[in-house]
Amino acid sequence: MDPILHHYDISPYAEKIRLALGFKRLAWRSVIQPMVLPKPDLVCLTGGYRRIPVLQIGADLFCDTNLIALVLDRLQPSPTLYPDGKRAQTDLWCSWAERVLMWQTARYVTGVNDDQLGEAFHADRAAMRGHAAPSAETVAAAVPYNREQCRIMLQWLDTVLADGRAYLLGGAPGIADFGVYQRIWWLHAFGGRAADVLEGFPILLAWAARVKAIGHGTRIELDASDAHRIAREATPDPALRPGTPVASPPIGARITIGTEGHAPDALTGAVVSSTTEAISVAHKHAAVGEVVVHFPRFGYEWRVV
Repeated sequence: MDPILHHYDISPYAEKIRLALGFKRLAWRSVIQPMVLPKPDLVCLTGGYRRIPVLQIGADLFCDTNLIALVLDRLQPSPTLYPDGKRAQTDLWCSWAERVLMWQTARYVTGVNDDQLGEAFHADRAAMRGHAAPSAETVAAAVPYNREQCRIMLQWLDTVLADGRAYLLGGAPGIADFGVYQRIWWLHAFGGRAADVLEGFPILLAWAARVKAIGHGTRIELDASDAHRIAREATPDPALRPGTPVASPPIGARITIGTEGHAPDALTGAVVSSTTEAISVAHKHAAVGEVVVHFPRFGYEWRVV
């Protein structure tokens, strides 16, 4: 069964997974979802989780790119997304890219392109994170600072790659490269008006060109209604669940789980699997039938209802 990626084309996190699919030379189905709420065709599958991308395999929905990467490696082990078994180094690179580099690149791109994004985008992202939307004046005033912070971190990357390595972990690409590259890719969004921040980093740009050349594999467009039908006709597959079983949260417990800190997109349901890597929760909706939604442990909070 071809994996289904729920995404939108301008999403940097989706770019990370599109590259992973291309690296594994997979055929995959593309379901385009909106950039901002409402997202009815997505949340009926996930029980409320609204972030992009989401990977669907039959009646299993996988949230968060780092869990999606583990599942893709389980689905097709070779070539691996964790070259030379460097899982810890991979997780460190992805965490830095998506929790540190992400903020300055995101703020710089949105600041430079505020005229293309507008109030609806800022209101949606502010609500997702639990704070008030910034004013246009605040966004514009922060542009010089965010540009400087971007260049400091881009210099770090250029220096790391200056020892001649082809990719971040050595001679083979992996999800660490795709996790960092998606931030470079984002600087080229909206016509590349934020790409000026990359000037003077030739080694970094050469690495980015190698990553980009990997491509996205075979993409086949799919309507959301067909993705719903596929979920209804399938049965969740325990073999896809990565990790070793653990006792907490216990199977059968009814929990609420969502992104750490602020989770307006939380799902409430019964635990069907609890492993070292993921917590899996049952969800039922008339449009999609009975599915299982999987969340990584890292970066997600849960509590018993």
